[in-house]
Amino acid sequence: MIEKVQNYIKFHHMIEKGDRIVVGVSGGVDSVALLLLLNQMKKEMKLELFAVHINHGIREEAAEDAGYVKQLCEDCKVPFYLFEEDIPVMAKKERMTEEEMGRKIRYQSFYQVMEQVRADKLAVAHHMGDQAETVLFHLIRGTDLSGMAGMQPVTEYFGAAEGKNATSYHIIRPLLGCHKKELTDWLVSQGVIWREDRTNTNNMYARNKIRNQVIPVLEEINQQTVCHVAAFADRIAEYQEFFQKTVQEYLLKEVVKAESGSGSCETDRFLLKSQEKVLAKAVIYEMLGMVCGARKDIFSEHVQAVYDLLDKQSGKKVMLPYRMMAENSYEKLIIRKCFVKEDDSSSWKQVIDLKELSNGEEKRICLPQGGYLVMQIKSMKDMEWDEGQKFLNDGRISKNIYTKFFDCDTIKDTLYIRTPEAEDYIIINEQGNRKKLSRYFIDEKIPVMNRNSKIVAANGHEILWIIGGRRCENYKISDNTKYILSLMYEGENHGISY
Repeated sequence: MIEKVQNYIKFHHMIEKGDRIVVGVSGGVDSVALLLLLNQMKKEMKLELFAVHINHGIREEAAEDAGYVKQLCEDCKVPFYLFEEDIPVMAKKERMTEEEMGRKIRYQSFYQVMEQVRADKLAVAHHMGDQAETVLFHLIRGTDLSGMAGMQPVTEYFGAAEGKNATSYHIIRPLLGCHKKELTDWLVSQGVIWREDRTNTNNMYARNKIRNQVIPVLEEINQQTVCHVAAFADRIAEYQEFFQKTVQEYLLKEVVKAESGSGSCETDRFLLKSQEKVLAKAVIYEMLGMVCGARKDIFSEHVQAVYDLLDKQSGKKVMLPYRMMAENSYEKLIIRKCFVKEDDSSSWKQVIDLKELSNGEEKRICLPQGGYLVMQIKSMKDMEWDEGQKFLNDGRISKNIYTKFFDCDTIKDTLYIRTPEAEDYIIINEQGNRKKLSRYFIDEKIPVMNRNSKIVAANGHEILWIIGGRRCENYKISDNTKYILSLMYEGENHGISY
């Protein structure tokens, strides 16, 4: 086992003599094996190890886990750093899932210790099963080839500082070539115990559901499923590395980035359109990243919108996440940051034929101010009783400002996702009293300059929901509802927060 991990580390040039490495240790099989394996390499490689454990404040036995990891580190003579956070409270405050918030806090804690001890690398315990899970998760959500490459053995990360002061770290995954069973068997052979995290069996989380339900079914078809998916990810990573060289060559030669601070870049749109479609889209994706400095909420829908813009007339534009805009200016495609002005009378609209939505199918709509709206219609008769009751309760009492449920039976076939119009109104109480949307904005003290950038879901001129804000008092689901329409906002909350 030790030889296998050492060979994997050498092949991917993960560790050099004298490295200072922070190790994430939860107390589970994977992280315990990682710490012990690195500890056995410590003397020969002259490594300095630092263990970090985070108590997420979710499980009653979390304090016992922390105590176990502390003792393990003392036995290994590895410095131990403990962070304690109330993840459920923080997740609620930040409107994030506990899973997302937990990951955010973990990595913040890791990097804090890295800065403190001046570590070169962060070692995390992802293994082959995690890789297969990640690839399947990306595939289900919708991804391109880069997403199918999954996690890489070594990933470079830049700290919060920018420019010349930016600090570069490396995240290493020494166990990515190991199956979890190998790690478990090795710990057993060493007489080492570990802590089990009972939240790993909670299938409320998407990744847990893939790990505990989807992969076992696939392994009934082929026991080598995890190995094959992980190997597929490795091959995709090789293709992606080769392809990215071509993309970078095009960017260097044909894309002009404006001087620092102006936040724009441009290229010859006709030349870009003449390239192979896959290359053109990859270049657009990189250009968007160059302008906004992030890629988290840039999806294929946004890239497609810019690609479709290329052969339209000069002056045409599309709004994009992170307050970006792509615009045709004669022979140029220009992508830049933009801000909605008070006198901006531009409008945006998406027309949705609800009859074309299949039961259970998700439809994503890119929003001009960033993020996207996920639409789904579900039949009550196809749900288990518990699921149906949950939908009814959520529809009646949910205070989640980013997810709303509607009785689809009472909506006309056409739904509009758009910016506000002069004739719009919203039903404000169960008696059916209405208020003009413009009056509502005044009463809620929404600044004039922000009103045109709001996005609404409308049935004609009747507003069902101001995305991220007030919903109407009509269209509530009931025991008689046959089909439920769910609308969920995901992504950056530019232009929708109140």
